[in-house]
Amino acid sequence: MSLPTISAVICTRNRGERILAAVESILANDHPAFELIVVDQSTDEVTGTALRRFHHDRRLRYITTPTKGLGLARNIGLQLARAPLVAFTDDDCRVPSDWLRIIEDELRREPQAAVLFCNVFEGPHDTGAGFVPGYQLRQRAVVKTFWQKCRARGIGAGMAVRREPVLAMGGFDEVLGAGGYFPSAEDADIAVRAIAHGWYVLETPATFVIHDGFRTWREARELAARDWEGLGAAYIKPLKAGRWQAGIVLLYELLVPALIEPLLPVLRLQRPRGLGRLVALVRGCLRGLAHPINRAQLVYQGVTGVPAIIERSL
Repeated sequence: MSLPTISAVICTRNRGERILAAVESILANDHPAFELIVVDQSTDEVTGTALRRFHHDRRLRYITTPTKGLGLARNIGLQLARAPLVAFTDDDCRVPSDWLRIIEDELRREPQAAVLFCNVFEGPHDTGAGFVPGYQLRQRAVVKTFWQKCRARGIGAGMAVRREPVLAMGGFDEVLGAGGYFPSAEDADIAVRAIAHGWYVLETPATFVIHDGFRTWREARELAARDWEGLGAAYIKPLKAGRWQAGIVLLYELLVPALIEPLLPVLRLQRPRGLGRLVALVRGCLRGLAHPINRAQLVYQGVTGVPAIIERSL
């Protein structure tokens, strides 16, 4: 098989057969030269067993590791990828058949963009019982400055990066992301760090993923606290390293989504809603201030060693 020009990565943990829809949708892509890397941090063999139905497809590479944490898993996929472009989606998502081709075209059109985010549409669900995290934008945007990043809020369920520049800036921060010390925001973090290193972030509505990650309304508060604490930990790092220009991103988060938006109901004589964002954001900042960082790469230090990685035949 010839070398791929784009790699797709799915990071998973204890998903079992529920990962099959994501894998099937990527393998159905019409791109002529791609690979799919599944990085499995599961504590059992269920996911690997479920994926054996694809054993004949040489485009699929199955990696097992006893590590834990989405930031670390993304880095394993990034390091093992054989292509210069790496697209990420979640194990509870589905992608259209032209997803990889459009991502590659978009990044070729914007050679200074190191990170790309696409639309993330909510899969079918009962809105009375809960919600599905998504992200929708109407127009293409090239984010070049920290000020522009304030309104660019793409999520990792639909993301792609240029392999070499992202590895050069230290890859994803392994302290961030689900299962990490700060269990969220590795996607927002890589965008801010790309800008800090002189690269751009591309947001495009030209393609999308469908997210089937349903959460109940009861889970919403816990999810929000996790996400906002992660953002605080991500956005305090540039300030610790003396990148004062990046402070506009943290200031925006503090003033607009975390403070002004929750207080808007007061104008209608209603109780404020969402002030927990502010508490979690500040908590993430304080915890981040106490944690050492690599000032050049803007990643937290001293958490993981060299992970054990095994590439298995299905």
